[in-house]
Amino acid sequence: MTLNEIFCQDTAIESLQHAYAAGRMAHAYLFSGDDGVGKFSAAQAWARMLLCENKQTIRKKPVFIDSCGQCHSCKTFEAGGHPDYRPISKELVQYTKEGKNKKTPVDMPIDVIREFLIERVANRPMMGQFVVYVIDEAEKVNKSSQNAMLKVLEEPPKHCVIILLCSQLEEMLPTTRSRCQLVRFGPVSEARIVERLCAEGVSGTEATFWARFSQGSLGWALAWAQLQIEEKTPFALKKELVERLCSLELAGTIDMAEWMGQTAKKIAAAWTGRAGNVSTTDITRRSQHGLIRMTACAFNDAMKLANGQSAGLVHEDQAGRIGALARQFDAETAARQVEMCCQMHKWVDSSVNEKLIFEQLLLNLSNSDILNSF
Repeated sequence: MTLNEIFCQDTAIESLQHAYAAGRMAHAYLFSGDDGVGKFSAAQAWARMLLCENKQTIRKKPVFIDSCGQCHSCKTFEAGGHPDYRPISKELVQYTKEGKNKKTPVDMPIDVIREFLIERVANRPMMGQFVVYVIDEAEKVNKSSQNAMLKVLEEPPKHCVIILLCSQLEEMLPTTRSRCQLVRFGPVSEARIVERLCAEGVSGTEATFWARFSQGSLGWALAWAQLQIEEKTPFALKKELVERLCSLELAGTIDMAEWMGQTAKKIAAAWTGRAGNVSTTDITRRSQHGLIRMTACAFNDAMKLANGQSAGLVHEDQAGRIGALARQFDAETAARQVEMCCQMHKWVDSSVNEKLIFEQLLLNLSNSDILNSF
C-alpha cells in the first residue's frame, strides 16, 4: 500500500508530507491511535516512500510525495525483503540470543529492544539513504525498556528513522513522548469499513454491525468478520449472546457465564490458529474483551431506545430484542450495566479469572430490580 492509498487519515499523512517537503522530517515518530485504524499501514507506506529510489510527486499544492512502485527498492519492499526496513515486534523474542523456544509474552521484552534496535541502530543503510525501524505495540514496551531507548530516540544516527506505533498513549513515558514527533490517527469512517467488508463478501447487515462494533477500527472489523470459528460464525455467536441476554434470569447466570467462557475459548483458539506465534494471553484477552463489548453495546443500544433514540444502533439487526431490553431496563439502569462492562474490561486487563469476570457481570445484570421477572 502506498501513502496515496491510505484513507481516512488525511490529517496524519498531510502532517508527514508537510514536514518532509519543508526539510523538517523527524527522526523519531510516535503514531498514536486505536488498534486497526491504519497506523501500521501508514508506517509501512511512509517507510516505502523514504526508501524509494525514484520518488513521485503526486501533486504540488499541497505537496504530496509517494513511492514509485517500480524501482528496485519498491519491488524489494513489496516482496517483504528490504534490508533497510526493520519492523520490531514482541514476536521477535524467539530470535534473541536467549530466546530460543520462548513463547511470545504480553509485554515487549527488553532483549528485543536491545538486540533489534539499540545494538543495530548504528548500522548503515544497505540500499538507500535511510534505515526505517517500526516498533509495533510500543505501549507494551515497559518503563525500563523505554528508558533504554531514550538515547537512541534523542540522538539517532542521521540515516535512522524510528516509528513507534501506540494505541495507549498514556502508557508512554513523558520522556519518550518528548523525543518523538506525535502523529495522531483517528477512526475510519463507518461507510469505508462497510464498503471494505462488503468487498470481502460480508453481507451489508453484518458489515454494519462490525463497523459500529469496532468503533472505527477497520483492522478489528476485518479480523472479527473473517474469523473462522468451529460450528458458528462470530456474527452468529453475537446474535446468540443478545438472545441469551434478553432471556437471562438469576437462576441461569452461572450457565450463561459458562457459555461465555467456552465461547471466549473458541474465539481465542480460532485466533491462535490463524495468527501463529502470538501471545496466548493477548489472544485470550482479545476474545474476552469482544464478548464484553458486545454486551456493553446491547445495553448502550437499550439506553438509546429508552431515551427515544433509534438511529445508529450497534445491534440494529436485532432491534426487536434490544427493544425488549429497553423495556426491562430504564435508561439509568442500562447505563449502569454499560459502566459494569467497562469495569470488567479492566478486570480482563488485570488477568482476573475468566469465570469470575463473566459471573460477576451476569450476576450484576440478573440481580437488577428493574428486570420484569423480579
